[in-house]
Amino acid sequence: MSRWVLIGGGAALFFVVVILISKRHHIDDEEAHKNRQATTAVLTRKDLKAAELKKAIQPVKRVNPHGSDLPIFTLYFGIKDNFDRFIFANEGASDSEVTALFSMNAKSMYEAKSAMYAADVFTRYVEYKVALADTDAEIDKVLTVSSESTMTDVTYAGISLSDVEQKLATRDTLRLNYFSQQEYEYLFSADAAIDARALARLAIAQDRDLSREQKRNEIFGQLNALNEQEKAAFQPTLNMEKINQIKQKYADFESRYHAIAAEFGHQVAERFSALWETQARWQQRVDAYRDYQEYVSASAMKAQAQQDALTTYRQTHFSNTEQKRLRVLVDVNL
Repeated sequence: MSRWVLIGGGAALFFVVVILISKRHHIDDEEAHKNRQATTAVLTRKDLKAAELKKAIQPVKRVNPHGSDLPIFTLYFGIKDNFDRFIFANEGASDSEVTALFSMNAKSMYEAKSAMYAADVFTRYVEYKVALADTDAEIDKVLTVSSESTMTDVTYAGISLSDVEQKLATRDTLRLNYFSQQEYEYLFSADAAIDARALARLAIAQDRDLSREQKRNEIFGQLNALNEQEKAAFQPTLNMEKINQIKQKYADFESRYHAIAAEFGHQVAERFSALWETQARWQQRVDAYRDYQEYVSASAMKAQAQQDALTTYRQTHFSNTEQKRLRVLVDVNL
């Protein structure tokens, strides 16, 4: 079946695109570790590596009391990620083939009754992913801040708060149609928490009662408060915000360079120093044009002569591309 149908549907709002959770639980119980290591691949697909199969095995938390050598399957946090790994390892197989393969492996991994439950949960997960794609309830927009926008503002252009809220509600309803509340907690609670924080950031960005600076402070405050795993997706944005703060704090290039080098290293400092020097030279040229524009406007030249003089200045001091950029800056009086 399609990877996009099975894998893409489980991504949470954040961060952008997508990636957000990959949890692994480590088990201290030596016997559980032996059971985990002893499991072998019985899949018929030749290209499925044993390592991928091991990643899809639950952390064993209790030993079978009925005398079987196999552990009992129980729900655990991270099960969704392991389901997705199993699906990915069997990319190209149909829905029925994937569920049949999982059921076969479950019988070799778990006590018989709990193996049936494991296969049932996995089958419903596959069915949910297909239904998710069919109902268009997937959230395919990652609320993030571009590196360019962090220099001036925090915006979420084109993203409707009500649309996101509706899609989240529809997706939650769909999840509860396939899973019990307990199963929902193990499968989706982590994603739901990330979605809630993403929705809060969107609400801040679209709050008309807040100033641009207030929105910026609240959004970056929330991003900085994320745990390390969630923050990783936003780290480039947070880094750009830190660099922008350094730029605003220090007026001279040398101080900026040393501050950035101390935070991010000399290579980054060199890159931004070159960028800011280029920007400063461009601003000087723009300022010189404006000065000339004021001089011409105050002169006794006729209107057409003034326009001819400004045209000649632009053609002499700016390339064709730069002239287009200059006209935009002058028109908006930046």
